[in-house]
Amino acid sequence: MVIMFPLLRKKIRLFPHQPGCYLMQNADEKVLYVGKAKDLRKRVSSYWRARDVKTFALVQEIRDIEYIVTGSEVEALILEAQLIQKHHPKYNIDLQSPGRYAFIKIIDEEYPRLLIARKLEKKGTFIGPYTSASARNEAVRSAYRIFRLCKLRTKKGKPCFRYHLGYCSGACAGIITPHEYQSTIRLVKRFLRGDFISLVKETKAQMDRAASKEQFEKAKVYRDRLHALEKLNEQEVSRSKHYDQDVINGIFSENSARIQIFHFHRGIISGRKEYTFDLTKIQRSAPEEIMCDFIPLYYRSHDIPKEIILPMDLPQQETVEKLLENLSGQKVELTVPQKGQKKKLLDLVEKNLFSVHGHDGGQLIELQKALRLSSIPVRIACVDISTLSGTNTVGSLIQFVNGQPWKGGYRKFRIKTVKGVNDYAAIEELVSRFGVRVLEGKETVPDLLMIDGGKGQLRSAQKSLSVLNLTIPTIALAKRLEEIYVVGSAYPLHLSARSTALQLLRAIRDEAHRFAITYQKKRRRYE
Repeated sequence: MVIMFPLLRKKIRLFPHQPGCYLMQNADEKVLYVGKAKDLRKRVSSYWRARDVKTFALVQEIRDIEYIVTGSEVEALILEAQLIQKHHPKYNIDLQSPGRYAFIKIIDEEYPRLLIARKLEKKGTFIGPYTSASARNEAVRSAYRIFRLCKLRTKKGKPCFRYHLGYCSGACAGIITPHEYQSTIRLVKRFLRGDFISLVKETKAQMDRAASKEQFEKAKVYRDRLHALEKLNEQEVSRSKHYDQDVINGIFSENSARIQIFHFHRGIISGRKEYTFDLTKIQRSAPEEIMCDFIPLYYRSHDIPKEIILPMDLPQQETVEKLLENLSGQKVELTVPQKGQKKKLLDLVEKNLFSVHGHDGGQLIELQKALRLSSIPVRIACVDISTLSGTNTVGSLIQFVNGQPWKGGYRKFRIKTVKGVNDYAAIEELVSRFGVRVLEGKETVPDLLMIDGGKGQLRSAQKSLSVLNLTIPTIALAKRLEEIYVVGSAYPLHLSARSTALQLLRAIRDEAHRFAITYQKKRRRYE
């Protein structure tokens, strides 16, 4: 049991018995974990009574805890998602800011313009994000056309070309005052948020008032705006006759989770997303807890459908439903089907999860079974050595994540301690240098380490790992007969040529070889 610091114990005793969020910090005041609670004092105090390894590792680092009281559990759930995305704590599951999904930004200017933005900043108003670039661009075009916004950054003192076409209200020439233009921008914000019904009513009233005052030019502008809004509203009503669905399923192991989301629009698949989480440090471990954390984080920055189909009940299902309803402004139902068409949709997602990289449970699942690994090898690192008659000896270490190359994990090594042709010693040096980086926290521990070679190369890699007291499942793949050498086995493992697991290993081995050869040739050119 980790002993709680006296000042921290005293502080926690003063926590209220109210719902809210708590932020656990280390000695550098960096947020380690963000949690929510129905009762802040009871929940935070319970961490020092827990006996599992992950909680033990967390509380060892805690030096301070802050809390924020909320009005309800729903508010705590919303705040928790916001705080996780702000601080990215290492003990929470975390969805990085969806960089590829852009927002529409309304700039804080005298005559505001609309821009596409991929980062949330302090200045300006942000609408979105939009998962569809075409929908986002059409929304901007429609806003400029319907509300006659000006596109010019600087004012020329004379009307722009769009003004003469009737597409600009004349902000470029000061024909419209900043106050009038700001009133229009307020309407634009409502328009971009889909508030068509009230805008139609308001625009019709403005048109009637202008006509009664015989302001026919202004009435014409309102009439054109009214027709455009009515048309868009009709399209929105037509689309909403068949509600959208999201179907979420996942594969969960001791050390990793893979969650996939299928989007169905009018019963037709319109998109798919997949997320992978390393659970070695994350506090949550049960599938339903991971799913309960994932859903608020995901839907904080994505469109929320009327129905979300799940493989299991969530621990706080009613609270999550209320959160989604607050975010979307409509009723949202979380469904856990046992049979029927919706169950078939869940099975479809599960089938895709297991067959993304092959049959029989996918390459990664098949590889886990073949090598008898304790968890799915989500992250695989591979080492290769390249030399020319004992000169310019270099090494490569590449990484595949979820069966795909991860260029962020590619490393080049210039072998420093080996003279002449000695693959065994070169591998020993490379693995040792990589292992040191792992111990220093500069590299993530792979689920599987593969060596390009045979039994001797495997023995060299194991020697380096043993010296560093590192435990990483390690294999070697020999080129000639595609034999797989496994630590502790006297005989190599042979997989069928049709095995998708073997195909994956060969692809990784060949990529490591290509990367090493490229580096070796590059070094020869400069010497």
